[in-house]
Amino acid sequence: MAKYIVQMVNAHTGEVLETMDEEFNSLEEAEDYARESNNDFSCGADVLDDAGYSFTDPDEVDFVVEEA
Repeated sequence: MAKYIVQMVNAHTGEVLETMDEEFNSLEEAEDYARESNNDFSCGADVLDDAGYSFTDPDEVDFVVEEA
């Protein structure tokens, strides 16, 4: 049975910036987690922007699913 992981990658170069710690038993679970991670990252960037802190632009990263 295949396992899946979620990685945060540079949207322009495809370079892996971070691999999430969780491993998933189904592609659907991993895709849900990737969508949730993308949403959380965007919300976090909004909070940091409102507080006047620097942050990585959410348009600069993607969360992708890979087979482990």
